[in-house]
Order: sequence, then C-alpha cells, then structure tokens
Amino acid sequence: MAGDSSIQAFLDSYQRAFEAFDAVAIVDQFCYPCQITSDAGEITVTIVPTREAWIPQIERLVGTYRAIGVHAAEQVELRLNELTPRLAQAAVRWRLVDRDGRQLYEFDASYTLADFGHGFRIGAIAHNEAPRLNALLERLRAHG
Repeated sequence: MAGDSSIQAFLDSYQRAFEAFDAVAIVDQFCYPCQITSDAGEITVTIVPTREAWIPQIERLVGTYRAIGVHAAEQVELRLNELTPRLAQAAVRWRLVDRDGRQLYEFDASYTLADFGHGFRIGAIAHNEAPRLNALLERLRAHG
C-alpha cells in the first residue's frame, strides 16, 4: 500500500511519545473529537471533545506507566487496511516492557487514522488494554 510508510512513521512517532512519557506529544497525535472504545468488564465508549480534555487522562496513563516501570512499547504485530490514501485502519499488538526487557503485558489496539493534510492523526481507538493493566496492578499490589 502506498501509505504504509507514512502510517508506520506515524505509529513510530506515537510510540516514541509514549516512551518519552510526553502527554502533550501524545495528545497531539489525535484529531478531535476522538472516540475511545474499551472493554474493562463492560464496553465503554468515550468521546474526547478537545485536546485539553484529553491531556489529564493521558497524564494519568503515563503516570501509571511510570509507576509500573514501563520502559518501552514494542509493536509485536501490525495489520494495516488503507481505505484511501488519507484514511486507514491500523491494528497493533503492543508489548510493554520494563528496563530489563521483561514483558509487563501485551494488548491490542485498533486505530482509525485520518490525514487532514498534516499527516495522520488518530480519530478513534478500540482497545483491550484496561483489563491487562488492571491485572498487572492487582499482581503488583498482591506482591508489594
């Protein structure tokens, strides 16, 4: 697909922003409004209306990543579906690892990506991270 390299470049930039714990850089990877769909025991759909509304949630997430020792995010698997040159879907299996390269957990996220003329941005995410993160937090509480 023609857009594969630009989509991969976008995902690499998104990954680097998370690895730097840079909430501002992360929220700049989105277009607004944005839709987030998750399953953490029940399906939730959240509409994020603005960049400013998203910053506190992303700051909490990167704070949690710091607390559990996330050092890097690895793209384990990537499936792309280019709908048009400016609209695509990317399904990524992510692996979060600590400083020693040990896996903390894996999760799947499916992104709707749109290019409004300034590069791809995330318009929607569906993910299964919450139960994996919560399970790790429970294990850490039980052992520490």
